Amino acid sequence: MSLVYQILGALLILFGLPLFWTPIPVGLIMIASGIALIISNSDAAREWVRTLRTKRPGFDAWVCKAEQKVPAPFDRILKQTEVRRDGDESG
Repeated sequence: MSLVYQILGALLILFGLPLFWTPIPVGLIMIASGIALIISNSDAAREWVRTLRTKRPGFDAWVCKAEQKVPAPFDRILKQTEVRRDGDESG
């Protein structure tokens, strides 16, 4: 079942890319939901996104914005990739 969710996540990202630049942020929601599906089913993907957020502040800001726009279950998943700061005991 995990593979099905990962494929669905990839399709959401693929179809969300051309819609990203529309006035209504449908693409943002689709891409963030797709990333969330993949992250929820892959430890490697979760670590990769966390590393990417650490190295690229612009991407981190985009994911923070996406956390506010995606449906409730997906925002919790995206928050699993938050950058761990020094002295942060959570996670």
